[in-house]
Amino acid sequence: MNRWISVTFIFLALLGISSQTATANFILDGGFEQQAVLQNNPHYSFGPNGEKWGAAYGSPVSTANSWQNNFNGAWSGGAIARTEDYTTGWKWAKSGEVFGIIKDRQTMSQSFTATASGIGTLSWYDANRAAWRQEHWFGRPNDYSVTLTDSLGNIQTLGNFTSEVAGGSGNWWTDYGKSTWFDRSVTGFNLQAGMNYTLSFNSLSPILSNGSVDDRTTFLDDITLTAVPEPSTLGLLSIGTLGGVFWRRRRQNG
Repeated sequence: MNRWISVTFIFLALLGISSQTATANFILDGGFEQQAVLQNNPHYSFGPNGEKWGAAYGSPVSTANSWQNNFNGAWSGGAIARTEDYTTGWKWAKSGEVFGIIKDRQTMSQSFTATASGIGTLSWYDANRAAWRQEHWFGRPNDYSVTLTDSLGNIQTLGNFTSEVAGGSGNWWTDYGKSTWFDRSVTGFNLQAGMNYTLSFNSLSPILSNGSVDDRTTFLDDITLTAVPEPSTLGLLSIGTLGGVFWRRRRQNG
């Protein structure tokens, strides 16, 4: 009886270990901090704890800001900005000092190679640019899509989302409005080991009657993409290992 209890315990432990060690994070620099370092993101001032904030309006010159298009690093397209930059409505990053930006009809993407097959889960945070001039309300909700394209050209649409201003029109300028982000996630899509993929965040700001794209913005931060083997795969791995353990025990006791 004790032998079977011991074997059952080993099986459950193996299943738990497999679940943990089989998870891989494929996204580099999901918080955009390294992107800012590689681009030598300019025009910043120092916050109260020595952190690098976006430059205040008019300092050092009236056009200076940390809103900068991506041209180096893990991410392509879109832009980044620093916490407390006036051009983003003084938004604070979800973590760290930098966050990503898509606006109008921009796409921001990152390519990677899946090192494990399984069911993917994508997690991130979004928010919107608030009004930074009373006469221009830039805080309208912005639609965007998230897609995953493999090297064969197959596209998985992971979902369509709408970003909003935290705190609304009345409290966007408060600490609550500046620091609040909205948690997003999607799961159930497939990843194949060895396949190259491109993860894309696509801004879908509406086209106006004059043919121009409306000025709408989505902020992104803390992006992670993981893959966990399907339960059947985990079960086979664990049962195979369990069989080996049980066979060795029989030999030792035989």
